[in-house]
Amino acid sequence: MAQIDAELTFRAFDEKDFEPLAGLVGRTWLADFPVAAQRAAGRVELSHYLAQATWSLLAEREGELLGAVLLVERDSEPIPGAWLALEERLAAEAEKDPELAEAIRVEMSGVEEEAELEREYAATGAPGTAATIKLLIVSPDAKGLGIGGRLFSAAVERVRKTGAPGYHLLTDDACDVGFYEHKGLSCAMRRRSRAYWPGADPATDDFHVYVYEQEL
Repeated sequence: MAQIDAELTFRAFDEKDFEPLAGLVGRTWLADFPVAAQRAAGRVELSHYLAQATWSLLAEREGELLGAVLLVERDSEPIPGAWLALEERLAAEAEKDPELAEAIRVEMSGVEEEAELEREYAATGAPGTAATIKLLIVSPDAKGLGIGGRLFSAAVERVRKTGAPGYHLLTDDACDVGFYEHKGLSCAMRRRSRAYWPGADPATDDFHVYVYEQEL
């Protein structure tokens, strides 16, 4: 059931939310690319995350999507939908356009590097491996509304209620890691990035990816 607070509504993801959420992902993380390339990469990345996600919460105001969080819980069923097949189809279609294909390559290279680091973290068996906050995103139009904090807190509460011993997330130097430290997480792993990130050259820039964790 949706929760309503003033003008804000919080509810679970629905398939009709795919395009607006993919657009938000593209605008947020590929701002230097043309709109069509942003959307193409956002759709592929979102499909990739949805194929793993087991729980979701979206924030909207008067029908406008303002933020979302996706959670992956160990031994839980993913959100219904043929998301992996969609990811593969969208990536294949984008290969016909070099500009779209480049945007996807750039974005997914970072996603793949984070996945590699996450696999190393999973092998440790730490309490935080029980769940992953896979996506936390807030529209620039929603700054100052506290949406990011509320989505994050809702995801943590969900993990707590399942009885999981902890959770983790992947992040990088482009994000405000101080937000997570303020929420009580600590850095479990740190690696100098070998991927190409917009605005950072792996050959010359000191750019890092991280695993942050919290035991519950």
